[in-house]
Amino acid sequence: MGRTKYVAAGLLILSVMAAAFTYVGRDVVQRPESQPPSQTQGVIPGTSTTTLSQAPGRPQLAELDRLIRSFQAQTKRSPSSAGFAFLGQLEIQRARLTGDVDSYAQARGALEAATRLAPEDPETRALLASVRFTTHDFTGAFELATQIYDDDRSLSALAVRGDAALELGRYDAAASDYQVLSGALPDASASLVRLSRLAFLQGEAREAARLAALAEDAAKSEGSFGASRSWFAAYRGRLALDAGHYDEAADHYRRAVDVAPDYHVAIAGLASARAAQGRTDDAIRLYEQAVAMVPEPASLAALGDLYTLTGDDRTAADRYATVEAIATLQAVNRQLYDRQLALFLADHDGDLDQALSIVERGLETRRDIYAYDALGWILYRTGRFDEARRASDQALAMGTADARLWFHAGMISASLGDDDRAREELSRALSLSPTFDPLLAPEARETLERLGGSV
Repeated sequence: MGRTKYVAAGLLILSVMAAAFTYVGRDVVQRPESQPPSQTQGVIPGTSTTTLSQAPGRPQLAELDRLIRSFQAQTKRSPSSAGFAFLGQLEIQRARLTGDVDSYAQARGALEAATRLAPEDPETRALLASVRFTTHDFTGAFELATQIYDDDRSLSALAVRGDAALELGRYDAAASDYQVLSGALPDASASLVRLSRLAFLQGEAREAARLAALAEDAAKSEGSFGASRSWFAAYRGRLALDAGHYDEAADHYRRAVDVAPDYHVAIAGLASARAAQGRTDDAIRLYEQAVAMVPEPASLAALGDLYTLTGDDRTAADRYATVEAIATLQAVNRQLYDRQLALFLADHDGDLDQALSIVERGLETRRDIYAYDALGWILYRTGRFDEARRASDQALAMGTADARLWFHAGMISASLGDDDRAREELSRALSLSPTFDPLLAPEARETLERLGGSV
C-alpha cells in the first residue's frame, strides 16, 4: 500500500488524544495535532510520515496568527487544495493553543474547501474526519472515515473510524478496527494507546497501564517531543489516578509538565493529582495556571470545587459561573462541552431539566457508557430512581474501573433501598480511588458508613 499504509503519524494520533483524555464526565479535551504536510520526517522508521505536532510556546501565537492571515489571503487569491489543507491545520494549532474552539470550525471550513478541490486526497479527507471527531460530530467522522477506508484502505481513516466507533458506543466495531491497525503497525504509539484505551473501558486497568507504558516508549523512539510526548505521560497519569495510585499519577504528570511546561492538559492533570493527594493549595495554583491558558470547563469546575472545600465560596461561585459561560458561549462550545455542562449542573444545584435535555439529546447519536452514566446520574438527581438504575446498569456493562461510575451506581442503589448492592458499589468506588472527587468522595464515604459498610 506504500505511503497509504504508513500514514501520517499525526493523523493516527489526532482523535485518540481526544478520546483517551478524560476529566469530568469522561469527555473530550484538547490534544496535540498534526504538523502541516510540508513538514515531514520519518517518525515510523523506514517510512515517510508527517511529524506529530509539538505544542508551540505561547509566545509563538503571534507567528501562528501571522501564518493564518497569510494563508487566508493566499487561498483567497489563488485557491488550492494544499493551501486550504495547510490553513486548516494552522487553525487546529490555534484552537489547541488558545482554547478558541471557533478555530476548529474555521479548520473544518478550510479542510472542506480542500477536499472540494481535491476530493480524492485521502490524507486531507482523513484530517477532515478527525476534525469532525474533535468537534463531536462522531457520526459524521465515522461515515467519512468509512468512505475513505473503503476507497483507499487508509490506516489514518481506519484509526479515526475506530475512535468514532468508541465514542458512539460501538465497542466491537472499534475493537475490530484497532486490531487491524495494530496488525499493520504493531509497535506504533498510535496503535498501542488505542488498545490501552479500549482495555481501560473493558475493565482491564492493569493491561491498559501496561499498553500505555509501551505507547510512551514508542512515542519516544518515534522522535516525539514537546506536547506530543507530554501527552503520553499525562495519559499514564490519568490511568494511575483512576487506579488510586496518586503518587505515581503525580510523577507521570510532573514528567508531562517538564517535557512541555506550557501544555495546559499536563498542568491540569498535575492539579488533579495534587488534589487527590490532599495538596489543595498546590492543586488550586496549578488549576489557576491551566485555566489562564485555556479556560476548559472541567478544570474550572474542579477549581471551583477546591475553593468550596477551602470555604472560599465567593471565588468558587465565580469559577462556577465561568463554567456555564464557556460551555454555552457559542454553538461549537455547546457541542464540545455538552456532557461536562450536564454533569456540572447535576452536581452543583443547577437546572436539572436542562441537564436532562442535554444528555437525552446526546444519546440520540452518542451511546457510549459515559452517556448512560450521565443519564443515570441526572435521573437520580431528579428522583427517577428506577430509570436511573437501568441507565447505570448500561454504564457498568463492561466493568470499567472508574470510581465515578461505581459511585453513581451506589448512590442510585441506596436510593432504591438495595443496601447490599449499594455497599458493594460504593466500596468499589472508594477502593478504586479513595479521593476520586473532593466533594463527592466524602459523600460516598458518609453514605457507605450510614449503610454499615466499609472500604
